Amino acid sequence: MELELSPPTRRVYYYLLKKKEASLRQIQEDLGFASTSAARYHVKKLIEYGLVRETFDGKYTINRIVLDDDYIMIFNSILPKSIFFASFFLTSTLLIILFMLSHPFAMEIFASLISFIASGIFLIDAIKRYLKFERTIKEPKSEE
Repeated sequence: MELELSPPTRRVYYYLLKKKEASLRQIQEDLGFASTSAARYHVKKLIEYGLVRETFDGKYTINRIVLDDDYIMIFNSILPKSIFFASFFLTSTLLIILFMLSHPFAMEIFASLISFIASGIFLIDAIKRYLKFERTIKEPKSEE
């Protein structure tokens, strides 16, 4: 699901995801807003979307976790999904070097397998993004 938030409001949301709980003053100071009114404006937007709620002690916390399609949350850390591609290719490169030292033919089979898997991953990702784009540009049918 894509977040349809302005950049400052998105910053407040991601800040609360990391902090777990914060007051308006903390949000204002840590994110460099000119006043607590500015922080309140963005928090109010998040509350309207149902993403944030106010606690009994006047602080704000996450009510619902929604990340952009390019990010994933693992162990309370927000990471780009591309980290998996990077680790996949780095590990593959190291294994290719090890196979090359043991037996040259094993390296060719492994390299072909890795290329096939990587191509499949990127093809699936490209199709997913294309379909998302198509859904975005299609206008809802008006009932006339």
